[in-house]
Amino acid sequence: MASLQCKHYHDEEYDPCLIFSTYIGADKDPSKEQLIVYPIKVLRDIFSSGLVKGDTLIDLTATSTQILILVAADYFDNIILLQSCESDEQEAQKWLNKEAGAIDHSHLTTFVCDLKGECTEWEEHEEKTRRAIKQIVRWDITKDNPLGDVVLAQADCVLSAGYLDLVSKDHEMYLKLLKQICSLVKIGGHLILTGFINITYYMVGQHKFSALTYNEEFVRKSLASCGFIIERSGKEKNRYNSDLFDYEYLAYFVSRKDREV
Repeated sequence: MASLQCKHYHDEEYDPCLIFSTYIGADKDPSKEQLIVYPIKVLRDIFSSGLVKGDTLIDLTATSTQILILVAADYFDNIILLQSCESDEQEAQKWLNKEAGAIDHSHLTTFVCDLKGECTEWEEHEEKTRRAIKQIVRWDITKDNPLGDVVLAQADCVLSAGYLDLVSKDHEMYLKLLKQICSLVKIGGHLILTGFINITYYMVGQHKFSALTYNEEFVRKSLASCGFIIERSGKEKNRYNSDLFDYEYLAYFVSRKDREV
């Protein structure tokens, strides 16, 4: 497990702009490329197959980056972003409102447009994505109900990428948060969960942050305990020996809600 000296996601040193530039920025670091290319291609394949569809998608991701929402906007007209800390919420609002200093996603949007094989300009696709985002809501895990007074209808799809890995301090907390996330999905709807298998830490600048270590079997059992049936899954081995993180696999799980728990 991660060292006790590691910082945690909600510490004040967590900087969403720095984590974006470190892991998803526009430079050609191959270890970044894997974090961008694999999730985008996987998500596009899932949606284009028709396995997961509907009108409403809720996204709960560990950062304010819109990397996967840029894909979802081609398939969902009503997208709700959940942001789990104030800094991420502020950055997401800045991007949505096209404010000065907002994080530049153009390299990601260009890649998404290239995958579509259409003549869509990246600026046009970003506007489409902004139109699809109907709400940005704070998800505060310090409260018994992370949504507070906000009431959301259950969604056709909930997308969560890397969130549980970085926020959870132990397996018990992971399962508690997973159950809360699963409650946002309607019966017959889907949860698309992506994460880092056997990670222990990640770096943000000079600060080392803890991440939850778990294996694939733990995720499968956790999803089953929440009333979900896994319909598709896959993983890709970490191809780069980077000092920024130490995960073994990038993995995804597409699961359908069979029952309320």
